[in-house]
Amino acid sequence: MSLPLPAERYVESIRTDSDLFDAAVTAAPLAPVAACPDWDNTALAEHMGDVFDFAATQIRASTTEMTRPDQSAKADPLSWYQTSAGALIDALAQADPDQTGWSWAGTPTLSFYFRRMASEIAVHRVDAQRAAGVAETPIPGDIATDAIDEVIEVGMQHRMRGPNADYPTGSLHLHRTDGDGEWMLTAADGVLVATHEHGKGDAALRGRASDLLLFLWGRGRGELDLFGDEAVAEAWSAVAP
Repeated sequence: MSLPLPAERYVESIRTDSDLFDAAVTAAPLAPVAACPDWDNTALAEHMGDVFDFAATQIRASTTEMTRPDQSAKADPLSWYQTSAGALIDALAQADPDQTGWSWAGTPTLSFYFRRMASEIAVHRVDAQRAAGVAETPIPGDIATDAIDEVIEVGMQHRMRGPNADYPTGSLHLHRTDGDGEWMLTAADGVLVATHEHGKGDAALRGRASDLLLFLWGRGRGELDLFGDEAVAEAWSAVAP
């Protein structure tokens, strides 16, 4: 698939969020992460190091088969994260998004990793900042809007173990207020139906793209305005893994 944003924009976003993530973890390595109850910031750094290393391995391999990463040189969690982030950024900067690549979501090109990694580090960067108690930087509107599409297309529908088929029965409408962007989410017979349209859902949320994205990833409602059935809205926030 073609990338909705220029490839360089994703790389820039990943680099910026990686630096912010690093700073937050360094500031409070043992701070508990509210969105990931079993982890502190150090464990979150190790997770992101593993995720980035896995993605960089697939990008370098550029095949239709999953390639297992070699983690024999894995260091302490923060150093591991820093090394993996650098390797991923280098790999993406040199990659052709249209080149063949394996993914768990059926996207047969490396474009998958530009979007997936930009979304992953943006959300977990916020997690780390919230844990550390440092100033939380909003996710830029263009990245957050694309990441909303990405979480609907990937996070809500695919798991490493296979397709997801567990959705709320009510509908949810999302309305971005800091630029263009509307989404209607419904499900029928275990199939997610997502459209870009204005409409009346059983629940509706209005606010910045950054807050809408974080809500869909289960990070709370923040400053979003809620209309309609709160239980339906909260059910949709629990769909992404």
